[in-house]
Amino acid sequence: MIKKLFLTIVISLTLGSISTLHAATGVVFVHGKGSADLASPSTAFNYWGSDMIRASTANYKVPYYIAHYDGTRDMEVSGNTVADQIADFINNENITDLIINTHSFGGVVTRWIFSNPTHGANYQTVINATRWINAIAAPQKGSEAADMAGMFSGTWLTGWIVDLVGQKNDSTTNCETDSMAYYNKYWLNGTSGRPALPKTFYWISGWGLWNDYFGAWHSEDIGLATLSGVAMMPGEDDGMVSEYSAEAVGTQWFRTKANHHHNRRNDYKNIGDMLGSDLENTQ
Repeated sequence: MIKKLFLTIVISLTLGSISTLHAATGVVFVHGKGSADLASPSTAFNYWGSDMIRASTANYKVPYYIAHYDGTRDMEVSGNTVADQIADFINNENITDLIINTHSFGGVVTRWIFSNPTHGANYQTVINATRWINAIAAPQKGSEAADMAGMFSGTWLTGWIVDLVGQKNDSTTNCETDSMAYYNKYWLNGTSGRPALPKTFYWISGWGLWNDYFGAWHSEDIGLATLSGVAMMPGEDDGMVSEYSAEAVGTQWFRTKANHHHNRRNDYKNIGDMLGSDLENTQ
């Protein structure tokens, strides 16, 4: 009996090791809202920056894919596009251990996919292959900045800010606090009173504003600091998304002083290094 039990344990451990060794890890990046040009692979790549891609893949240790979709569309339309792209990546690279890194509205788009597995032909394929999702500054309860969309066009605020929140389009409407309250009640999982998500979302929230404006003179920093005050963001925020919203879904990973521009890059704070170091962790 003891020998039989020992043999069973050895076989189980061996099979588990073989399964781990043969798991093919891949990383996907899902950008946030913005212009229609984000449907271009090169524009989506620049959204993240080359050093963020390098660091997040541990110096290109694993295959990766940068999802690209029209940044003006709503979460349903965007979810269909992103799921189809990720499914192709999974199938082409034989990915069995997928990590999805999202920024801003990309976290909402990804949550739409994981909340509605039968909505798209490839949704379940993506869900099945995923280890977990790292959601950077996702407006899971909306953004007060989005509530003010349409007010900034033609003002002295930087063009980057106007492009991001000044356009009244479908993705901006999705990000409004009232809209997200509706989606969280009826369509999206993971919030209080709703079913659990099938895979873990790890949130990363931002609480800094000016960052390295005084050293590197990034116009985005002064724009976000200004927007935070104009929109009267509640609590700590990164200039675009308040922490209460980013932290509303999933499990805490870490808070960062990087603002909404820098927390999608590997510059002011080395968030990409953190993402890359996490590749070796098991499920």
